[in-house]
Amino acid sequence: GLYFGAEHVEEVLSAWRAWTDTVPDTMNSSIGLMVHPDLPFVPEPLRGRYVAHVRIAHTGGVTEGRRLVAPLKAVAPRLTDGLRDMPYTACGSIFDDPVHPHGYAGDNVFLGSLAPSDLRAVVELAGPRAPVMCIVDIRHLGGALTRSQGAPNAIGHREAAYILRVLSPVGPWSLDEVGPVHEKLLTAVAPRATGRSGSFVYGAGRPLPAGRVPTLYDTGVHERLTRLKAVHDPANTFRANHNIRPDGHGTRP
Repeated sequence: GLYFGAEHVEEVLSAWRAWTDTVPDTMNSSIGLMVHPDLPFVPEPLRGRYVAHVRIAHTGGVTEGRRLVAPLKAVAPRLTDGLRDMPYTACGSIFDDPVHPHGYAGDNVFLGSLAPSDLRAVVELAGPRAPVMCIVDIRHLGGALTRSQGAPNAIGHREAAYILRVLSPVGPWSLDEVGPVHEKLLTAVAPRATGRSGSFVYGAGRPLPAGRVPTLYDTGVHERLTRLKAVHDPANTFRANHNIRPDGHGTRP
């Protein structure tokens, strides 16, 4: 990945969004934004700084990958540059995630597009001036994800171009402090929202409220799953999840 300092975050966000319109399916990327803690385990160039981390995976040739990434590398000086050829088995290292267990609360939204106002909202509402620590992750979607193959399934929102995630540590801040900050950001980007991903909703063990569960699916899919639930699990035994209730409670009007 490529790390950029706070003074370049807005231009990097804008350049990355435009760049995602130009790349082939063999190139995928995301961008993470956070204030790194000023602690010894954090690499010195990032310690205590608000940074943008562009994470890249390219499954084509090395020469082509370097050519495709060149415009991003030219946007601004980099704090660190970790782009390299790597085996598939090392791809888990691309995000530079901590290796120790740690708890978060978080939410997300699929977006049909990313407007300049969305990028400004990320920095203004979930950046270094936010009242709680926020980690924002914007992932470029598309490619094979847009193409449904084989048997019908419940994977929804395939048309989304991006997913925006926001996370905050639990412990230093309570769920009551974190929730309104996340909601403010998701409300700001709501005009381009197409739904949510159930894989990226974290709430310290609490599932989504019933009224929000349908947003995880395309129109009609939640209703079909509700009918199946009524047949195969009428007592709602399997409920420790983002629950689909057999009585249809929470279904879209």
